[in-house]
Amino acid sequence: MKTLSSALVLATATAILAAPSPRAPVLEPLQLINLNAGIYYTTPPTTCLLSFSLKDPNTNTDTKCSGYWSVGMAGNKTYDCSDKAYQLHLPNGIYDIEKIDLGVSRADGSQSGRAIVSGDLWKCEKQEYPMEQCKWDGIFSLDLTSST
Repeated sequence: MKTLSSALVLATATAILAAPSPRAPVLEPLQLINLNAGIYYTTPPTTCLLSFSLKDPNTNTDTKCSGYWSVGMAGNKTYDCSDKAYQLHLPNGIYDIEKIDLGVSRADGSQSGRAIVSGDLWKCEKQEYPMEQCKWDGIFSLDLTSST
């Protein structure tokens, strides 16, 4: 009898351990299209405008996001996108238009992504100081993480 109950306990434990655990769905990266930034005025304060179209393949949502920042101003700023379910974040402000730390999240906090926009695909053209325009060459992919 002991052998039978031990075998039953072992079989039950094995079945429980072998059961698949629930996994969070794999999130596709957000696609930032026409990502660009510009300093368009020579008069202080030097303000950078940032904009892009956002495509979320996880929800089949398209929206536009934009924000502005006085260059060198410290702090964390959040902007609602056209679809208020999404937000643009500038967690460290903008100190250098050629290297921008940006984030995008769902307003409910369920998903977010953050990246530095810089490098060979971030094409910048200087004009009369401090005016400058930068544009991402192609589609910028922003990896998402889930908070759940």
